[in-house]
Amino acid sequence: MLAKIIIGASEDENRMGLIEDGQLMEYLVERQGEQHLVGSIFKGRVCNVVRGIQAAFVDIGLEQNAFLYLGNGLQVTEGQSLLVQITKDARGSKGPTATCEITLPGKYVVLVPQLDYIGVSRKISNKEERERLHSICREHKPEGVALVVRTAASGVGAPALAADIAELTAAWKILTARERLAKSPCLLQRELDLPIRIVRDYLKPELTEIAVDSLDIYMRLEELLKEIPQGKYIKLTMYRGLEDIFKYNGFEEDVAGISDRQVNLPSGGYLVIDYTEAMTVIDVNSGKFSGRESLEETIMQINREAAKEIARQLRLRDIGGIIVVDFIDMHTEAHKREILDVLHASLAGDKLKPKVQDITVLNLVEITRKKSRQNLSSVLYTPCPVCGGSGRVQNQATLALEIKRRLRSMLRRRTSSKELLIVANPWLSQWMKEKSLLREWERELACSLKLEEDPSLHVENFMLLDNS
Repeated sequence: MLAKIIIGASEDENRMGLIEDGQLMEYLVERQGEQHLVGSIFKGRVCNVVRGIQAAFVDIGLEQNAFLYLGNGLQVTEGQSLLVQITKDARGSKGPTATCEITLPGKYVVLVPQLDYIGVSRKISNKEERERLHSICREHKPEGVALVVRTAASGVGAPALAADIAELTAAWKILTARERLAKSPCLLQRELDLPIRIVRDYLKPELTEIAVDSLDIYMRLEELLKEIPQGKYIKLTMYRGLEDIFKYNGFEEDVAGISDRQVNLPSGGYLVIDYTEAMTVIDVNSGKFSGRESLEETIMQINREAAKEIARQLRLRDIGGIIVVDFIDMHTEAHKREILDVLHASLAGDKLKPKVQDITVLNLVEITRKKSRQNLSSVLYTPCPVCGGSGRVQNQATLALEIKRRLRSMLRRRTSSKELLIVANPWLSQWMKEKSLLREWERELACSLKLEEDPSLHVENFMLLDNS
């Protein structure tokens, strides 16, 4: 598998696309003025402790307090100052989520100050290499901290690892010194900006190229790649064209389709992706595909394609939380196990490590995926001002019947005028004119009606006025 990173940067926003084997697999957007807090470290002050939910709310100097879970015996009191790190960004009315377990990620290792052990990434499977890395970390690890070796450390020499450990140790000492001097609440350390963070977090042997359209970021990445052994194998390209960098690389349609409710599959089947407050629901449909062999093989082909595409869409749209997938009904355990295997294999490249539950008798599969930041949908979109996010409004026939009911009620009153004005949105009023409803209602209700359009009215709103 070959991987490429595309970075589009401007004064307003930074965008990143991760390409694997020619497919857009991940797309991240961070805009100026919108706070991405995950990884940032604060000195906070406990505002209140809620024992019933084993949580505390911590003032970190922002509009919303951070939510701190108090499991594992963590004891805090109101008014106490403490060091916290953000693990989830704020979402809607919910503030950010914080933890007291601080982690400082480097190029090759992660420093965990409050613990004391050495761990090696599971993705480094070679036993001798794991032992080598463990030995180097044991030699250079300061007392009273933990070190977790990252996948990018595979093949890296002892001097580079030792330098990374020393840099993180110094950063922790500086951070604790700042904490002693600072008054809570305050920000002590902000996470790196998107382009630099991407190279740190997505550095892997498969990465062969980075293309960027900003000279400033190009120069920063150039210096960063010089410091790491793998950097000499990564082609860094400065794009100077007039077209958008994603369009130039052929991914404009992929980016535009991120919001689509329906996702087509190669066979002709399709996925329908719906978001609810509690979960994301994905329905697999056969569409026009009828296959050439048996019904069961037709179903399996669609479900195989769906499993692969679902894994891609979770990464591409950055969907987190609970995901429920409704596959087309399969009637044998062997077929159900095959689809689960395809799903597991397709999700293997996801750094958030989604967990797949077993398939139910109704062919439903539950997936859980970590939420750390606002999903892409909430960054790029807002609920529709017309439908309020429901995806639908009352149709014209329903609204017309409501108007007629209101007219009948008004005309029953002795003081009501027999000449009435109906004011409605053009979408509704044009339909009423096409159906010649006013003449019909005038005869039935024995009144005189006039219809006017008002584009400023919501499509579901109307007014009934005395026109005498």
